[in-house]
Amino acid sequence: MVCFCVALAIGAGFPTQEAVAQSAPAMGTAKAQPEYVKTVREISLASAQRLLANGLEIAGQREMRLAIAVVDSAGNLLAFVRMDGASIVTIDVAVGKARTAAFLKAPSKVFEDMINSGQPSMATTPGLLPLQGGIPVVFDGEVIGAVGVSGSSGENDQTVATRIAESFARF
Repeated sequence: MVCFCVALAIGAGFPTQEAVAQSAPAMGTAKAQPEYVKTVREISLASAQRLLANGLEIAGQREMRLAIAVVDSAGNLLAFVRMDGASIVTIDVAVGKARTAAFLKAPSKVFEDMINSGQPSMATTPGLLPLQGGIPVVFDGEVIGAVGVSGSSGENDQTVATRIAESFARF
């Protein structure tokens, strides 16, 4: 009796594979609905890896041991490196700085300045890190990702992150 009920439920309750295929539009053929759909530009993995390479070169020239993170515009990690000798603490800090810059579409120093200028309640905002060293990556006036650097002073992290993000324009 149990087997019959399961078989009946499977046979009667679910559409066949052919029915699903007929009712679903093929990938890439859905009608465009401009008022409901927007195009989002994102930094590519190849570009994120190039930014890391540039960051390693910049840090090497300055004899710094850093962690460098690259995130997309939604703050999702795309590429990361922790140089030999960089503290393990720098991992989460670099990612946090990059996410903050991506979320705010502004340098993470902006958030640090907000906290330091009398808005301490902002520090409780989930996912944001009020430390300088996160810089948005901009393409054609649009934030497409961000870079976060950790391992030196805030000012040095900010300088290196800025140079890395600016290097995107030379790709």
